[in-house]
Amino acid sequence: MIPARLLQHSGPGGPDRFVAIAQMQYRQASSLVGLLLTPVAVSAGALAAWRFGVDAGWTRTFFIAGGFLSHWQVWCVFAISAEACAYSLSRGVPEQGAGIAALRRERAPS
Repeated sequence: MIPARLLQHSGPGGPDRFVAIAQMQYRQASSLVGLLLTPVAVSAGALAAWRFGVDAGWTRTFFIAGGFLSHWQVWCVFAISAEACAYSLSRGVPEQGAGIAALRRERAPS
């Protein structure tokens, strides 16, 4: 999606070449961030399972003894949120590069 301030600088044929390149770089960066968030979500899920095991008496101690982060529900919500963000960032960005007129190279008639 193009911010409104960039649309004001667009020509009549659509966004100019700079805006089109910025959109492609944004798509690649958001896909990379989505890819990197998946291991974060897995780690948070493992911490949630570990803390749940402590509460159930299956494991001995958790490295955070007290406070907000000492609850397994917090780690579970963090894991689910991180994975939801990873999914939306890596798959939620549509492919628009082929339809942008500024990126197409026009061939001279021969």
